Amino acid sequence: MELVIASTNSSKVRELKSVLTEMFPAMVVYSLRDFPEYEPVDPSNRSFESNAAEKATAAAQALKKPCIADESGLVVPFLGLEQESLKRKQMLPKDKKLPDTGQLLQDLAGVSEADREAFLECTLALFVPGKGLVRLVSARMEGSIALEERGPASFDFASVFIKYDYSKQLSMLSEAVLFRISHRQKACEKLRTAIRESYS
Repeated sequence: MELVIASTNSSKVRELKSVLTEMFPAMVVYSLRDFPEYEPVDPSNRSFESNAAEKATAAAQALKKPCIADESGLVVPFLGLEQESLKRKQMLPKDKKLPDTGQLLQDLAGVSEADREAFLECTLALFVPGKGLVRLVSARMEGSIALEERGPASFDFASVFIKYDYSKQLSMLSEAVLFRISHRQKACEKLRTAIRESYS
């Protein structure tokens, strides 16, 4: 039972691998780091769903193995929907791993608390050779953008995003708590049945 996470992003791979191996202890989980000869595709950036589907499809067809791909990002409705989120990511220099939270705070300077509402969204796509694109699922973590950065920016917008029912930025929470409330974990749960059925 094998599955490839179609990503080289170390934090994303670590989180997805942790969730998947807990769900399926017998599963061998790889990432694109295990296939250095594979050149990841540049997605079309039409939507989170299209990006996840394109990445999973291309990797699975090239590697001849079931692949799961993630497209995720921060959406601030006041600033625009997911196309704006994808645009911000696309504008990042290739050597810059994390988005510019300072620019985000500047864009939201002086706006009302209601307009600071935001959500982190994760879309996962599962492609299985011989079966095609099996499933697309999405999950969100809802919250708001803080007035200032706090803690280490270990992943996208962690230092400025506050989840509903929490009083501090994600960067100030323990790793165990982050895994428990993660939008990626929620998306994996939605994909659990499809993954199990793909190997039956």
